[in-house]
Amino acid sequence: MSTDGNSYLIDLSPEDYNMAFTEIAFLMDAFASTIDNIMGGATAPVGRIAGRDTAKKLPVNIADPTLENVVALLSERMHAGFDFSLEQGNLTFRKCVIRDICQLRQIETNGAICRLFHAYLDGIIDGLLSRPVKSEIVATGEECLIKTVVQ
Repeated sequence: MSTDGNSYLIDLSPEDYNMAFTEIAFLMDAFASTIDNIMGGATAPVGRIAGRDTAKKLPVNIADPTLENVVALLSERMHAGFDFSLEQGNLTFRKCVIRDICQLRQIETNGAICRLFHAYLDGIIDGLLSRPVKSEIVATGEECLIKTVVQ
């Protein structure tokens, strides 16, 4: 490990990254499953509250927020794990780290972890748009289709 000012640089091997991803996948699965069990499947309020809280902390200022420019901003900011865009009121996810987690953990997409993530994303969009947002997972697979409605 070497230091450069206040930041630390660590050389990680591909195996290190895979081990870290496996651990994160396990923790996220456990977290989402636990919330789903406690809430009886009604995880949307938990995700939305967390998302609105995140939106308050994002260092962004959108002068005239619309669903289109909020989604474009989030897609750009989240590009390391996601590739999504808004098309005719639907979010299309081409790349999704949550889908990768589901595959690794051998859990169904459209389950607790997906629902919690999309409620979280709804909360972020709500917080940036200042209007309630509700999404519905329409289709999952190599691409996922999410119907998104601004209320």
